[in-house]
Amino acid sequence: MRKRARFYILRLFIQRGLGVFLYLLGAGWTMRLRSLVYFAMYFFVAAVSSVAMYWISPETLAERGKVNTDSPKWDKALLGVYWLLSFFAIYLLAGLEAATAPEIGAIFWVGAAFQLAAAALSLYALMVNPFLESTARIQRDREQTVCKAGPYRIVRHPTYASVLLWCASVSMMFETRLVILAALAVAIVIVVRTALEDAMLKKQLAGYAEYAREVRYRLVPFIW
Repeated sequence: MRKRARFYILRLFIQRGLGVFLYLLGAGWTMRLRSLVYFAMYFFVAAVSSVAMYWISPETLAERGKVNTDSPKWDKALLGVYWLLSFFAIYLLAGLEAATAPEIGAIFWVGAAFQLAAAALSLYALMVNPFLESTARIQRDREQTVCKAGPYRIVRHPTYASVLLWCASVSMMFETRLVILAALAVAIVIVVRTALEDAMLKKQLAGYAEYAREVRYRLVPFIW
């Protein structure tokens, strides 16, 4: 189990390293203060979350490392688009536009705070939900139950909410047009995936329909 968890962590850091490579490729192999701060935080939060989960629940990390699952076709398609945009394409675009970014100001630092908030929310959800796999499926093989602890008492999909926070963060920290458009595309993918997964859970996971009546909001409290 821990071996699989370590493999997932290694894969995560390779993905993030490729994101840095694509940024440098686009930026002409230069790194400005804006990107230095962003990527330092990007790897820091990944390291903290990985270490915490490795000791708290290596099984959750191991299960998140599975790529070939019985998830629906729509999930595989949306996950592929999300993965390409959020781990790779957005950083290539950030690099290509690096020279056009404005001076660092308050917007950048608010974005940095959002990045920390997104990481904290995602980690909290991972800590309390052992069924938080990377793909959307009904985990009958693991006897899945509804999680109602921690952030799940406020919204039904806190990890997807954390992705929306990250979309705001990356837009504010790079502050360029194409990065904002890419982040918006990621947010749309997440909203669609949330709606489809939520409908699937209501139909197929015992107790989820009742939970949905208790916790009314999917992603954003008082909105949706």
